Amino acid sequence: MTSMSKEAQKARQFLTAVILVLSIVLITLLHYYTTAGGNFLLHEISQRLYYVPIIYAAYTFGVRGGAACSLLSGAVYLLHISEHEHDPESAILNQYAEILMFQVVGVVTGLLARAERRQRERFEKASAELAAAYQELRDTLDLLIRADRLKSVGEVAAAIVHEIRNPLSAIKGAAEIIEKEIPIESPRREFVSVIEREVDRLNRLVSEFLNFAKPRQPEKTPSNLNEIVRSVITFTSKEADKSGVKLASQLDEQLPDVMIDADQIRQVLLNLILNAIHAMSQGGTVEIASRREGKMVELSVRDHGVGIEPRIRDRIFDPFFTTRPEGSGLGLSVAYQLVKQHDGEIDLVDVEGPGARFVVRLPLSGNAGQQSEATGKMEKL
Repeated sequence: MTSMSKEAQKARQFLTAVILVLSIVLITLLHYYTTAGGNFLLHEISQRLYYVPIIYAAYTFGVRGGAACSLLSGAVYLLHISEHEHDPESAILNQYAEILMFQVVGVVTGLLARAERRQRERFEKASAELAAAYQELRDTLDLLIRADRLKSVGEVAAAIVHEIRNPLSAIKGAAEIIEKEIPIESPRREFVSVIEREVDRLNRLVSEFLNFAKPRQPEKTPSNLNEIVRSVITFTSKEADKSGVKLASQLDEQLPDVMIDADQIRQVLLNLILNAIHAMSQGGTVEIASRREGKMVELSVRDHGVGIEPRIRDRIFDPFFTTRPEGSGLGLSVAYQLVKQHDGEIDLVDVEGPGARFVVRLPLSGNAGQQSEATGKMEKL
């Protein structure tokens, strides 16, 4: 697209130059014609018409364009002067002064046009900087709003989580005792299994809510991201098999250790992979990759499911926002919060074809990263 715009711009400049040359030719013909016809007023007007292409060339092409057009106008006008060498000396000097004015007008207009263009560029740059500052201010405001929401949710969660977990534990314990008293062949045993499954589901929901509302501070230790990826793949493999989904990994084995809370990053990756599996109801492959990118390490999870509609892209990290009836809307919110606690980033990036791709970037800093780099240098030596 850039090359096409440059070619179009060159074509437009060439066409403008041709029009300018043709206009000078037409003005010259008019100038000579009015001399032969003896129409003094039109002759004087046509003489001043040269300033129109000169000024336009200077404004369009700058000093060089104005100078080139004024020189061309002066050259054709000089031919007119040579045919009237027997005119009074004052008239001849006046015509030479006119040629000199062509040059002055061309150069001065070109300088003014260049100054105006630079001023416009400065205004555009300042406008872009203001737009960036405004966007940064909006992002900061969004973070403050999100933080205020988290604080409110945390206060509510602190009051109800323990009250919910206690009866859940009691219900599950009672169901296990009842299950032992029911014969294996009894159809009533299925009802007890339903109770246990629903209790486990509610317990997971409460845990997600607690992690979202009051996440603990990360306890960072040197950790290998590839090992975390492999452990999560092993943990989610049964869920993937039930959905006909294959988990494929492409890991950078030279990836250095990073200072992270392994459990929290494992939770982030678990949420992303489970979301990817649930997005592929028809089966397929979920691709998990790791790599180093400058001073960051990246984890990416790509699915080939239905994808995420553009109209909801800005809301996917909002708490309680979900497109699945059985979803809690907290998985991505928890992942977002945990990554931010590690001074990292999590983004939904564009992909070719169907599906979605989430990328987690974590800073390669701290003793772990430095030790890994030193180890790499020692191995090379």
